[in-house]
Amino acid sequence: MFEGDRWERGGDRWARKMTRLQDKMDRMRNRMDRFTSGGDWFGPSSSGNRAFDDYRSETLKRLEEEQREFKDFLARLRFARDRAEFDQFMAERRSRPVDPGSQSGPPVEPRD
Repeated sequence: MFEGDRWERGGDRWARKMTRLQDKMDRMRNRMDRFTSGGDWFGPSSSGNRAFDDYRSETLKRLEEEQREFKDFLARLRFARDRAEFDQFMAERRSRPVDPGSQSGPPVEPRD
């Protein structure tokens, strides 16, 4: 199996997971917006239980932080994959045998 294929499949898997996580966050945010939309002049109404409201607020903050960290992780993973592919390309290029008949510069077109 080619190393790049493995990275690509792994990256696709992480991208799908990230999409599912984003969808879940959006659904949760929509539910919370509907839950708190019955507000008045002073902002959204609470559930009536301050401990629950604090818990809900902290949980949403924590989930948003985890989402940001996961996005950062995916960016680092993609960078590492790109770096590995580039390093492999350069290693293969350096290890190619040099043809003594080839020119070191770009090909020159013959003149009439």
